[in-house]
Amino acid sequence: MHKIQVTHGLVLRKRGVGESNTQVALLTEELGLLYASARSARKEMSKLRYGLETLTTARYSLLRGRNEWKLVGVESVERLGAEPSRARQQASVARLLLRLVRGEEQSLELYTLALEGLRALGNTSSDEDAEALECILVLQLLAALGYVPQTLDSAWCITNGYTQESIARAREERRTLVRIINESLRVSGL
Repeated sequence: MHKIQVTHGLVLRKRGVGESNTQVALLTEELGLLYASARSARKEMSKLRYGLETLTTARYSLLRGRNEWKLVGVESVERLGAEPSRARQQASVARLLLRLVRGEEQSLELYTLALEGLRALGNTSSDEDAEALECILVLQLLAALGYVPQTLDSAWCITNGYTQESIARAREERRTLVRIINESLRVSGL
């Protein structure tokens, strides 16, 4: 008998497979990044349908199959989406996570950082604040994955949350933060 795993997760990517199936990339609280298939999830009557949209968080019930995870249940669905300009920034962070995270490995810190950061980014009012917050979020994610050396230039950004003070400072030091991000991505080879 198979054991159903229930975990909170965040959909980073969704794509259709075949006529009515869906495959999603889920960043989960307990299992890390995994890819799961949902049978008949694109059908109008599917109960899974609304919990599989990109940038949606929920409690997912997963069953480990022979070759892949199968998504069998979704509950407590919350959409992190925002206005179109913020949604593009959120999607950009989701793509970066897919690029950087490899394999199934539990990382509650990474899941929490991604979820809180994407929520904060979706609730940001001005474009300047959103750009600053995106820099903070990306640096925190890179640091959690071990790609950013802790330097004096970035330490404040990595340890502080999404306060108005840190957003204001990130606006002022955005060039430096972008340089650190780009250098970290270049050195990582990803």
